Amino acid sequence: MPRSLPSARTVAVLLLLVVGVGFSFSFYATVDGASVTYTATAVEPGENPELVTRAASNVTNLDERIAGTSTQHQRPIQRAAATGSYTGRLDPELDIVIDDIESPYIWYNESYYTWTVSTQSETTNATIRMQPTDPDTVFETVARPVDDAPAEVTTAIAEGTATGLTVEYGLYQQNGEYYVVAPESEGAVLAQLGKIFAGFVLTPVGRGYTAVAIGLLAYRFRGPICDRSLTVRRAITIPALAISIALIGTVLFESGSLTRFVTGPTSAFVVAAGTVAGVAAARRQWLQLVGVSIGTALVAIGAFVAAIGVVGAIFGILAVFLGFTTGIVPFGYGYWFAQPVPKD
Repeated sequence: MPRSLPSARTVAVLLLLVVGVGFSFSFYATVDGASVTYTATAVEPGENPELVTRAASNVTNLDERIAGTSTQHQRPIQRAAATGSYTGRLDPELDIVIDDIESPYIWYNESYYTWTVSTQSETTNATIRMQPTDPDTVFETVARPVDDAPAEVTTAIAEGTATGLTVEYGLYQQNGEYYVVAPESEGAVLAQLGKIFAGFVLTPVGRGYTAVAIGLLAYRFRGPICDRSLTVRRAITIPALAISIALIGTVLFESGSLTRFVTGPTSAFVVAAGTVAGVAAARRQWLQLVGVSIGTALVAIGAFVAAIGVVGAIFGILAVFLGFTTGIVPFGYGYWFAQPVPKD
């Protein structure tokens, strides 16, 4: 007798299980694979100001900052550079651009300057002070000794390049010579951090999907299936299972803050709760659908607040938004499994 093929529902649940398990380890995969190439470039005082200002936090490229500001609004800067200071009103466009410059030095119009700016509270009136200074003074003040630098910086200077995720780039000095250590690609660090963040976000999503898949598999192969369409009461066990799976994952694979034992399982719970909402929608139980949605959101936000404090409300809202968005998949499974089960 030929073997019967798995039903479409069984295949769909198995696929969800594979995706869920894969997502559950996405954070660890992105962290292990995260690497950025940093280069060390020898520079002399006055050379490569664009490279120096990009790497050294104590020097700001003012030319680059105000490049998008109209010429007439740059006049306070021009006045301060010519006379040493400017006191008066700043156009809001310029005020916004220079408001957060806290470095003691700037590069402007092919020269280095000392820089201070003070603004009057709740106004655009400011005092800007700029005094020309020589590149040697800037380099001597800003450069850090290589002897005190992390090993990755020493490697980059000795070999020309080094790999890592958060190498302390900047201007370094060794034996009277200066080196700029910076990422080979400006967007590489942000790209890697973005991947890690995506992995961090997808981990509880994966655990929620895994719980949905395991719960539906257990339900599917429990007794006669022809009369066992999913109900809201039966589906409630799936979000509870998500909490258990997330807690086990946290114990086995994570360390650090105890808040992860709350935030991770809570996020997985919100994702898996989409199954209950899907069942309620399929059965036209609108009050239960609204109740599940509101209740899930309140539980999640309350858990984040309890774990983190008042700021947890913001992260809780974000977790709810993410959970409801990615919970569309469990919602679809819940809707589907609430329908009468065809005979296989």
